[in-house]
Amino acid sequence: MVKIAVSGKGGVGKTTLTAILAYLFAKDGYSVTAIDCDADINLPSALGVKNVTPLSELKDIIEERVVGPFGTYKLNPKVDDVFQAYSVKNKEGIRVLVLGTIEKGGEGCFCPQNSFLRAILRHAIFKQKDVLLLDMEAGIEHLGRGTARGVDLLIAVVEPGLRALETLNRIEKLSSDIGIEKIAVVVNKFVDSPKAKELIEKIKYPILGIIPFSQDFINADLENKPPYEVCDLKPFEEIKKKIMEIVS
Repeated sequence: MVKIAVSGKGGVGKTTLTAILAYLFAKDGYSVTAIDCDADINLPSALGVKNVTPLSELKDIIEERVVGPFGTYKLNPKVDDVFQAYSVKNKEGIRVLVLGTIEKGGEGCFCPQNSFLRAILRHAIFKQKDVLLLDMEAGIEHLGRGTARGVDLLIAVVEPGLRALETLNRIEKLSSDIGIEKIAVVVNKFVDSPKAKELIEKIKYPILGIIPFSQDFINADLENKPPYEVCDLKPFEEIKKKIMEIVS
């Protein structure tokens, strides 16, 4: 069983990485579940599926499962049937879910949606077999301490620019705060230059792979095709191999 969270700032290619890894694991015969945890929903289209209902929009179900007597909240609502009913499988057999947006208030904010979506993640992380991939938003607060212990690896996707190390520092702090122990890096959109190489040398975490900049990824998006149908998969196959070496 492999459970991986993929994080990075918007536009670095974390959804593309998540989709291609899901495809490669499914191709090898694994049962794969991919969950879009980003408010900017892109993973379903990257996996070639449509009409996936964001779980945060299930207002009646959330109210029924989470809200108890006198306005209390159930910390562990029943969600296993919801997990099955509101996921969609693509043609490769990958199960796709979308969390949707958690309403955010001040620090320590708690709401029925938050409780419900965290329960979905706990169910996925601790009960699903084979491979689970989480396409996270720029932060990883969705996980929280209650679920982070089940994540085998956090992959930080970065571009070879000045902000890459800042992004890694932020992810490192968030990971430490919620108990994720293993972090690795994928460098995306790499264009060979002395400056880019110098920045990469400063990364202290294991580097799973360096993906060259390619117009193919842009074309896949423009043509609304899953990236694994039009892109060179060799760098991603090496990334998958290294992931298995780390988590096995």
